[in-house]
Amino acid sequence: MGVFLLGILGGIALSLCFSFGPAFFSQLQASIHYGFRNAVSFAYGVSTSDILVVSILLLLTSRISIDEMMLMLSNRWIIYIGAAVIAGFGIYTMFVKTRHSAEINSTDRIALQNVQIPSRLSIYFRGLMLNFMNPAIWLYWTAIVAMVICGDDYDVSDRFLFFGGVLVATLGLDVLKCKLASLLRRVITFRFLSIFNKCIGVILVGFALYMVIATIPGATNDSVNKSDPTKVIQQIKDRPPHS
Repeated sequence: MGVFLLGILGGIALSLCFSFGPAFFSQLQASIHYGFRNAVSFAYGVSTSDILVVSILLLLTSRISIDEMMLMLSNRWIIYIGAAVIAGFGIYTMFVKTRHSAEINSTDRIALQNVQIPSRLSIYFRGLMLNFMNPAIWLYWTAIVAMVICGDDYDVSDRFLFFGGVLVATLGLDVLKCKLASLLRRVITFRFLSIFNKCIGVILVGFALYMVIATIPGATNDSVNKSDPTKVIQQIKDRPPHS
């Protein structure tokens, strides 16, 4: 149980430090646009994809090395495909019109309960696909898996407990973010909602472009290269063994 609690603490720390990716901004948009009960489906989709990614990586570690896994995930075409999916979500978000049937008053306020909302299943799969198809998520979880496996501190059951705690904490914080963002619905206007959608679209397209540019040799500076997960993993592997 101590390992599970350690995973929860680790999940909270990781979520606070590394959660500002495409899924975060799309989740923020869904919360403001559709409300908490609908947007939480997006968080469940993101959590499901995290579970799938971690499960696949843990299974792969029994068959291939961490170095081989990183080499596979760093393939330029995999990054291009993931960037194309993220850019597609961004372009759709940028140009989709906010549909509503409420009257707009002098303050430009709208009754968001009348906004046409997709099904919760559709919102769920949007979160799942956006997160699952993001190569950065795979590299992020690979670095964490490598840190746990190369540390030799946990057996197989402890590893599952640790990652269970991390995933539970990550989901809990995502649900909390949905709740906090949904509270803004009471004060937003139709004009704000339209501008907000375009800003989120630009952010997603920006992430996609950065992913593509980062694959060009010499395109990133030294500060970016220092945060390369492959170097983090190598540092972990080079640590002296526990006494």
